Amino acid sequence: MNGEIKKGIAVLILVFLLGSVAQYAHGQEDVAAPQEETVPKDPDQEKLQALEEERPLEEAELLVKYYIDARLYPDQAKLQAEETLTWANSTAHPAATLRFHLYYNAFRDEKSTYMIEGKYDLKSKKELQKLRFGGITIKELRVIGGEELTDKITFIAPDDNNKNDKTVIEVALDQPVEPGQSVSLKIEFELKLPEIFARTGQEGDYFFFGQWFPKIGVFQEDGQWNCHQFHRTSEFFADYGEYKVSLSVPEEFVIGATGNLSNKKKDSGGVYTYFFEEKNIHDFAWVAYPHFTRVVEKIKLKGNPEETTIILLLAPYHEGARDRYLNAIRFSLEFFAEHIFPYPYKNITVVDPPMQGMSSSGMEYPTLITAGYLDFVPKGIRFMELVTMHEFGHEYWYGIIGSDEFREAWLDEGVNSFFELEMLADYFENDGSFFDSSFLKIDDIEIKRQNISILEPVDKVNQYSWKFLSNDYYSLHVYDKAAVVLDSLKNLVGKDKMYGFFKYYARQFKFKHPGTDDFIRTFNHYMGADYTWVFDQFITGESRLDNAVHTVRSYRIGTDPEKFRNEVVFVRKEGYFPVDLLIKLKNGEEIKYYWQEREKWRKISFEHDSPVDYAVLDPQLKVTLDRDLVNNSRIYDRSGGAVSGWAVRLGFFFQNLLSFLVL
Repeated sequence: MNGEIKKGIAVLILVFLLGSVAQYAHGQEDVAAPQEETVPKDPDQEKLQALEEERPLEEAELLVKYYIDARLYPDQAKLQAEETLTWANSTAHPAATLRFHLYYNAFRDEKSTYMIEGKYDLKSKKELQKLRFGGITIKELRVIGGEELTDKITFIAPDDNNKNDKTVIEVALDQPVEPGQSVSLKIEFELKLPEIFARTGQEGDYFFFGQWFPKIGVFQEDGQWNCHQFHRTSEFFADYGEYKVSLSVPEEFVIGATGNLSNKKKDSGGVYTYFFEEKNIHDFAWVAYPHFTRVVEKIKLKGNPEETTIILLLAPYHEGARDRYLNAIRFSLEFFAEHIFPYPYKNITVVDPPMQGMSSSGMEYPTLITAGYLDFVPKGIRFMELVTMHEFGHEYWYGIIGSDEFREAWLDEGVNSFFELEMLADYFENDGSFFDSSFLKIDDIEIKRQNISILEPVDKVNQYSWKFLSNDYYSLHVYDKAAVVLDSLKNLVGKDKMYGFFKYYARQFKFKHPGTDDFIRTFNHYMGADYTWVFDQFITGESRLDNAVHTVRSYRIGTDPEKFRNEVVFVRKEGYFPVDLLIKLKNGEEIKYYWQEREKWRKISFEHDSPVDYAVLDPQLKVTLDRDLVNNSRIYDRSGGAVSGWAVRLGFFFQNLLSFLVL
């Protein structure tokens, strides 16, 4: 998170300079709207969409039921628990084995795949001794009323064959779980709590529990298990189910958790037990800290019959963030209620970690998110609002839509980052949605566009999360590039159409685990046109986009009256995307063209009584995917031909300098 702030500050000078270039070259002129799509639309399309959008929202197919009783021993940095799991086989194939995630074992030592990918294996012994590792141990695993499975546990590493990775187990069954049947298991386990890694663990008297219990994988329609190791860049994927969890902690702790608090009782020895339950979810997380201030508000969302409860767990000395948090989460709830569908759960909990627990900030779980507030960060840096809105958006694309964050992470992170852009722009009314000061304003889209401008074309956005060139390339593709692709698409089809698609898509795939093919097919269906070319280039392909003004020339061909032969050449150096072209003449007249042909270059030649002043490609900066804005304009100088102005040259220098600083 601190890295994001540094990126934002580093890019300020660049955006200021490029803004100067835009004003200098573009002349603040209006540009004609793009031409309408040439593909005919189905006359019944809008009627069909309206009917489908009005369907009642279905609940999930609940394939798992978790009943967990857990007790925290804070002085021993230990948790003991008993889990009863019922899993149903919904496929046409028998399941002869079961596979489980033991995510907590990623933190057992420096030899796990997670730690190796984080370069912990390269640390010295002295450095490693300063770390506090943890892990999970299964004490008992058996079929209820059936076979004992504890001795059959086998650690496997299906992704990289790392024999030291202990984050996936497999157990063979004497009797397979046949299609349509279910199996119930009893699992006793114990956690040794590490310092906070990957937003889970302990720091002082602050405890956060994410991915903390044995979690069954997803048995796919092809009869294979989707149960990947815990990677540095991967997040999670699971079946929907019902959770009932009891949490026993010393009485001084304030608790926040996924779901609804159904009961609370005081046990002997000053221990309180809290009972939480929820269904139509695929994970459960919780937090315990003695010093939280619990703030509760209710909000009535359009389309929901009952009020939604907002629970804010505010860390000490963060009273100044209270209203900012509440305003941001209220806005997020209302935004999604209006543009997608109303939040379907009874409450949303926002965790504001204390400074000691900041490593748990910026993460999403069903009905619970962690945000982050640093009182020394100026209010004009909208980081707190960005994190709060971003994490809430995951309640839909990760939580309710159920995208596979292992193998197609862009469907969650990229789509959600697009909505982060949209929410921040609406919330701050396009007034510096990332940074706002009296002398400079920067929008979130400018940060993301700059972040991806130096990416090499070596990775696809849509690929397994651990197969990218580097951790940076993962995040820059899956979060930023995907969001910028969707932003450019929005500007191409129109905001109303784009929002209409996402409402349609979300309703079609609520609790359905859609994939990339589903997304593209649904997009084309809703738009009534084929936009596969966008996804083939920039999502499932490695393409980049770079358009440029190549040459600007004017030749005097007459003197009485004075007349000129004008010629401007625009080129597509990389990729294809329709774009507006503008040629400004010295007498103030304009020539406009919408370049949607798929050619690599376009020459515009014409005779006129005025020479060219300058040419601009994408004057309104609609195609935010364009990686180099410096070459989007050229000025004609009679004495020396077409040149870039001083502001453009200076902007180019700083773009390269800041690209180095930002990444």
